[in-house]
Amino acid sequence: MAREADYQDDDILVISRNPLKGKLLLITEDDEEIELHLERDSAEALMSALGAFLIEGEGEDIPRRIPSDRR
Repeated sequence: MAREADYQDDDILVISRNPLKGKLLLITEDDEEIELHLERDSAEALMSALGAFLIEGEGEDIPRRIPSDRR
């Protein structure tokens, strides 16, 4: 069963740098905590999905900034 959860503007907690692993805390409307575990591939896929979402914005919801590649 799907549950709704909100991002709380928290940073991702880096658990390991090599291999890259981390977790992001989400909060449900019942104040339950959900830990979103990330590794490099899932983080890259999430960034891609978020970028595609932001590009859909129009009017006042046009993206203000989209992170650029650091390379």
